[in-house]
Amino acid sequence: MKMADPDKSKSKTLALLAGAGRFPIYLAEAARTKGFEVVVIGLEGRLEPGMEKFADKIRTFRFARFSDLLGILEAEKIERMVMAGKADKRWLYQPGVEFDDLALAMLKKLPDRKDDTLMSLIVRELESRGIQILETIDLIREWLAPEGPLTRQKPDAKQSADIEFGFRIAKEIGRLDLGQTVAVLDRAVLAVEAIEGTDLCILRAGQMSPGAVIVKALKPGQSLKFDVPVAGLSTVQTMVQAQAKVLAVEAGGCLLVEREEMVKLADSNGICLMGVRYQG
Repeated sequence: MKMADPDKSKSKTLALLAGAGRFPIYLAEAARTKGFEVVVIGLEGRLEPGMEKFADKIRTFRFARFSDLLGILEAEKIERMVMAGKADKRWLYQPGVEFDDLALAMLKKLPDRKDDTLMSLIVRELESRGIQILETIDLIREWLAPEGPLTRQKPDAKQSADIEFGFRIAKEIGRLDLGQTVAVLDRAVLAVEAIEGTDLCILRAGQMSPGAVIVKALKPGQSLKFDVPVAGLSTVQTMVQAQAKVLAVEAGGCLLVEREEMVKLADSNGICLMGVRYQG
């Protein structure tokens, strides 16, 4: 399925609200190949090195200064935006964080501070100001994981049982908006992703036991405007460190970046990488 041609009445400028990690760099590159002029907007000191090669312009603002973000969007005459990268919620709890009045007012509206609650509020605020938020996969649908093994290594019977078990658990933690990733072994849960993110979840599993099966899945009802599941080379690098043996991601629901590099590293370390069409 191809992305629809941009509305001719709209600017060809696309804002990329970039979180941490290399995923925003790849998304910026993809957006430029589709004819967009890319304005990358990120937090001061948090953008990945190398972003400047793929952005037509870079603007930054301080964390928790939502009014500054709105000022940038107005100054750049932004009509469209896409979100990508890790939004580390731990920043909310750092000492010395100075929330502006708008950010404080937004936080007071929240019934809780779960990921989807926070991000949905930000999307609503931006859309109420005339910013169209695109679904991430509209730009890179071809990066979605295919069904089946991508590596020479295939799961054995025990690992296949762990994959099935892991998907059931991953969907349940997703339903609770805890995370997207779970590490299992012998149909027991070693680690569940929460605020710390995927890589630290995998490392915690490695501290428990080698041989873990890592499952990453779409949350039920997942908004594709933010927090789309992504696995990349760093995921496999972390698995090597943790001695995990299988990475099963939801086919058609998880983006794979640096796929060739992922497969090469997985093959060289006896790791199975595969997409699973979950029917549970």
